[in-house]
Amino acid sequence: MTPPTATALDARRARYVEHVLALHDRMSLAGLAEHADPLYLARRSDGLTVLALPQSRLPERYRLAIYGFRLAQYLRSRFASDRVVFDRGLFAEPLGAGHGEEIHFLAMEESTGAILRYVSVVATTDSAALPVTHPDRTPFPCEVAHGINLFDHVPQDETVTGHEVWEIKRLMQRPSQRDTSPAQRLRLSLELMLGFYTVLAALSPRPKFLVGDGEEGLAVRRLARSLRDITVIEGTCPSLSEDDLLFPAYVERAVVKPFVANVPRGEELDQLVRWLEQALEANNPLAGFQQLVGRVGGEIRRVRI
Repeated sequence: MTPPTATALDARRARYVEHVLALHDRMSLAGLAEHADPLYLARRSDGLTVLALPQSRLPERYRLAIYGFRLAQYLRSRFASDRVVFDRGLFAEPLGAGHGEEIHFLAMEESTGAILRYVSVVATTDSAALPVTHPDRTPFPCEVAHGINLFDHVPQDETVTGHEVWEIKRLMQRPSQRDTSPAQRLRLSLELMLGFYTVLAALSPRPKFLVGDGEEGLAVRRLARSLRDITVIEGTCPSLSEDDLLFPAYVERAVVKPFVANVPRGEELDQLVRWLEQALEANNPLAGFQQLVGRVGGEIRRVRI
């Protein structure tokens, strides 16, 4: 049999990706809250549902739907490899071996079950609470991509273990959200942030740091709206193998920088949650959002290596 030409393979790959995107455009997670055990659940009168779900309590069919949503958005952004997706017959992100527990934060439309906004955090795979500078600590995925131990470059005043650090990732939204009003987008951001920090405040041990990577003008700036102290590490050369699904994420984006963000503790974190509640109660979403950002006073520091 004559092997297909490069042009024919490209066409087949493009059709496959179109089918994956169409599948997840139609996917509904209606009933998710009733079939899982949420850490956080808020149902609003306008039909918005915000919930946080640990992966360990998530039925497999819903995990596939969530991972499928993530894959679809990354394919649209060209941050996921369509070649790897096609060659491996993927319709959802594969379950990675590089992290432990994962908590999914979703803002959903109750009537359709569509995910509108999403972010997740992942924990270390280490069973032992190793100090973050320990040579045997398993690196977080962002550390693997950048080839560094983040905490070798961000000194700490106290002993911090890997169990007190989570990696934040996959901050994304459904494309249709770009066409909504600025007020609606701000409210959705505030609702998701409220769920996010409410859950962080209830974790044990409470997180001391969030790590991750992204473009400074996007992901890092967004975090600075709610976190006071973020250190960006400059001078790394991130990369993944070309056979890695997310290889393009370090090729298509502008400069991608790793960061370490201090998580407010104790009363400070409780106060942040109250500020978010007050911002949502404001008659003007923009005014409430601006007040929150002003109160937080987020600052980005830089370390060059």
